[in-house]
Amino acid sequence: MESDNKFYTSEVMTGAPAEFKSDTQRLIYESLDSAGIPYTRIESDPGISMDDCLNIDRAFGIDTVKTILLTNRQKNRFWLYVTHARKAFITKEFGASLQIPRVSFADEDLMMSVLGTRHGAATPFGLLRPEAADVTFVMDRDVAARDKIVITDGDPCGFIAIAVSDLFRLIGRSPVLIENPAEIMLPEGM
Repeated sequence: MESDNKFYTSEVMTGAPAEFKSDTQRLIYESLDSAGIPYTRIESDPGISMDDCLNIDRAFGIDTVKTILLTNRQKNRFWLYVTHARKAFITKEFGASLQIPRVSFADEDLMMSVLGTRHGAATPFGLLRPEAADVTFVMDRDVAARDKIVITDGDPCGFIAIAVSDLFRLIGRSPVLIENPAEIMLPEGM
C-alpha cells in the first residue's frame, strides 16, 4: 500500500518478520507468539513525523500513539510515556501530573541501554527487557481506554496493532494513568 506522498507501508500481516533487526525486536515477537497474543503488523518507511503516523494510521485503520522515554537530571529514573501521536508533549505538565521534578528526553544511549531501541522506536514492549524493570509506565487515560493501539515493534520501520489489554498482560503491568490536556495537532493542509 502506498499513499499519495510515496510513504511506503506494506499490507497488514500476521506473524513475526522473517528476520529480526535487534534483540529487542526478537524478544517482542517471541513473547507475543509464546503468549498466544494476536496482533497484526506492517512494515513501512521510518514512522517519525506526524504525516508518517497518518500513513500508518491509514494502513491499520487505527490511530498510532507516541511513546517517549523520559529521565530525570541524574539519569537514574525513567518514565515510559504513551500518549496521542498528535498531541503536544510538555515536560512541565507531565511532571506536574506525576508530582515529580521536570524530566527530559532520554538520549539514544540511554534508550539503547534501557529499552534496546533507538530514537523513533521507543515502545512499551521495551518493558519486557530486564533492564527496564524499574521504568515507570505512564499512559494517557484515554489512550489506555482504547480497544487497540499501534506501537513500534522496536524498529522505526515496524508497527504492531495490539489490544491494549493484551499489551498490559504481556508486559505484566498496568500504567500510571494521567490526563494530557494538550489539543490534538493536525498536520498542515487538514
